[in-house]
Amino acid sequence: PINPELTLVKSAAVGGGGLVGDVITYTFTVTNTGVQTITGVTIDDALTGSVDLPVTPGTLAPGETGTATATYTIQQSDLDTGYVENTATATGQDPDGNDVTDTSDTGTDNAGDPITDPEGTETADGMGNTDGDSTNDPTVTDVPINPELTLVKSAAVGGGGLVGDVITYTFTVTNTGVQTITGVTIDDALTGSVDLPVTPGTLAPGETGTATATYTIQQSDLDAGFVENTATATGQDPDGNDVTDTSDTGTDSDGDPITDPETVDGPDPDTDPTNDPTVTTVPINPELTLVKTASVGGAGGSLGDVITYTFTVTNTGVQTITGVTIDDALTGSVDLPVTPDTLAPGETGTASATYTITQADIDRGYVENSATVTGQDPNGNDVTDVSDAGDETVESPDGDGELDNDPTNDPTVVNTIPEDEEFEIFDAITPDDGDGQNDVFTISGLQNFPDNNVKIYNRWGVLVYEKSAYHIGEGFNGTSNGRVTIQKEKKLPSGVYYYVLTYVDNGEGKSVAGPLYIKR
Repeated sequence: PINPELTLVKSAAVGGGGLVGDVITYTFTVTNTGVQTITGVTIDDALTGSVDLPVTPGTLAPGETGTATATYTIQQSDLDTGYVENTATATGQDPDGNDVTDTSDTGTDNAGDPITDPEGTETADGMGNTDGDSTNDPTVTDVPINPELTLVKSAAVGGGGLVGDVITYTFTVTNTGVQTITGVTIDDALTGSVDLPVTPGTLAPGETGTATATYTIQQSDLDAGFVENTATATGQDPDGNDVTDTSDTGTDSDGDPITDPETVDGPDPDTDPTNDPTVTTVPINPELTLVKTASVGGAGGSLGDVITYTFTVTNTGVQTITGVTIDDALTGSVDLPVTPDTLAPGETGTASATYTITQADIDRGYVENSATVTGQDPNGNDVTDVSDAGDETVESPDGDGELDNDPTNDPTVVNTIPEDEEFEIFDAITPDDGDGQNDVFTISGLQNFPDNNVKIYNRWGVLVYEKSAYHIGEGFNGTSNGRVTIQKEKKLPSGVYYYVLTYVDNGEGKSVAGPLYIKR
């Protein structure tokens, strides 16, 4: 019998982890499975670039075996495929000089002996396919396939983080797997982004793409105290399967999402450090400002006259305040409702209460008190403010003419007057005697007529001082406020001056004039 035959088995050994740049060493084992001597045995292998690769020994008697080796460096395309597959061919010459060839097999036969069981057991190719021939199975080397994206979402706030300011989100997507990912997009409910393209949209392992989107801060965000959200990156692996990742803040220890993708937990930890929401804090300064003004009926401050107090509450913070009420001991008000009692930033609510002037008030010469407003911020904490008489930037004295250097909590003062009198005008001042008394030109009861004006002239008829709403803030202390030809801040000399008070009483304009003495 003459049946020259070679059997080629090709095996693989992978160096490293089977990633790009790692080397596969192929061993070609050629066995003479015929009955004639075969000479000049060589290997052809397109994958390794081997052409007429010599087998050692090159002459094989029946049953003898020769070997050769070749290497291949793994490419990105191999990882995208998920495996490296190829087939080699062994060629030699029989005694008549005819070629004897064999296509390589994996050598995974039943007995593991290519002589006693040359047909072996058929194995599938890289795609899982077979051809019904167990002798030519390609050598398949699996490589790691772990398609993975890592999405980091960062935020930059424009302005002060108030309503209407814009947050710009930057989405940074890194391919942290070993396969190329295509068609990468972002979905982000907060910014209304659906299939937002990432640039570039195809990412090789280690490559990064970015996208941006914006969000305008709402009042609800300030009420919450923060803006929080999570986005999702989606792409397709080489087989067309979706690869997704939920965004993280990217606050890992070394800032490298490949070597250290895990981050510390966010403000609402879920034990998963890789999906922390992006949290942008916004200013939270809940604040109410209460102004308490008085309107006096009757004779304008006499016994039995009724004072109507108006409480004006303004939300001067940035968070919505609810359940706003007034406490005022003088009027007996406890939890007096403000209308409306829920105030958005900048909104104003009001309430009113009354008080009847008593003889004790007449004897004292004034009615003075402060009220307190209380509401709740979005977290249920109380927000309070003590009332001011009107202008929180200008300090007004209390009923005794004293100041506390805090212009935001001046008590509301209503001067009382004896029967049949509207005002009590003190027509002399001694601003430099150091006793702290009579330093300012005082008109008791003027608060009851808020629409007023005071002018002061020197003896030559030159206007040296003028002020409207004279009852609010500091009064005339003998210093010019720069009217006409008199230098501003000039201290006026001792002497006789003349005041003219004009005011409106129940819609009727009235005036009072008289001398004013300055003694230094």
